[in-house]
Amino acid sequence: MMPQAHPPKADGVAEGPLVTVVMCVYNAGRYLRPSLLSIIDQTYKNLDILIIDDGSTDGCFSSVQDLLVDKRVRVIHQANSGKPVAVNRALDRIRGEFFAIQDADDISYPTRIERQVRALLNNPHLAAVFCGNELIINGRFMAPVFAPKSEDDCQSEIRAFRMPALDPTGMFRMSLVGHMRFEPSLKVAETCDYIWRVGEVHPMIVLGECLYAYRILPNSLSRRAPMRRKQFELEAFRRACERRGLRFEQECEDTSWGYRLSHNSLLDNNIAAHFIRSVLDWRRSNRRLSALRTGWQCACLHPADPYYYKALVYALISPSIVRRLRRAFLPSPLETAK
Repeated sequence: MMPQAHPPKADGVAEGPLVTVVMCVYNAGRYLRPSLLSIIDQTYKNLDILIIDDGSTDGCFSSVQDLLVDKRVRVIHQANSGKPVAVNRALDRIRGEFFAIQDADDISYPTRIERQVRALLNNPHLAAVFCGNELIINGRFMAPVFAPKSEDDCQSEIRAFRMPALDPTGMFRMSLVGHMRFEPSLKVAETCDYIWRVGEVHPMIVLGECLYAYRILPNSLSRRAPMRRKQFELEAFRRACERRGLRFEQECEDTSWGYRLSHNSLLDNNIAAHFIRSVLDWRRSNRRLSALRTGWQCACLHPADPYYYKALVYALISPSIVRRLRRAFLPSPLETAK
């Protein structure tokens, strides 16, 4: 199915197991209302919407008071403790057979929950189902990724210390992962650590649909403090190496296409890599004009930075050359874990 920026709504689906949707909120501002509405308006109606207010001080809850009367919505207020602690508090109060994550400034498309529930019901051995996503940058929706990933594909990603999909697009089966919690010491990369741990022992898949929009905010923690973010990512990597009996090498460098990531890429958590994946998905779907548009959008993010033209180059050259380049120059994280 081709991605749609705003998929049409379908008739409400009430039947099926209860799904708890966890939203951790800290100063979500004007984005909280559309984010919560995107869950309330899901085609799948058997929802338990659990909101953890992690000490918000910006008055964002004043914009959703009318939405909180929905009997499916629960709100728990706590002093600011960080996302891992907030999520763990939610996990201790899950009512559903499945649970999904929704970031408080993102958008879930209307059929997201319905599609993921169906996949979990049809595959009772799966611990998690993810989906594709696009980005919201300055109010514009762009760069959808929508390639499906099988159990084997996801297992390969986990083994290579990569994420099979964007972390808030996941839906999890409580009977398999209900005992697991997020690591409180990881203020960043806590979901990466969690998904790696799930994937190390249970199968998961990624649906070949773009059902989620991830908002890029200039004042996010990862953009404000890239070196702090890197420290937490390295700690998550170290923990994974320890679990797998591998030696941890902290001296590894971020490289891509044969050279280090640019300063801008370090600041924005390598957002260009997402645009590259989107271009590759468009090319596999024979949508070259869409690939070119996505590549150009990436280049426009930082017109003076050559690294941001990589997606556009991939949109222009033949797929066979792209495959050769990626095989030749894309480093494997396993090279640092011998």
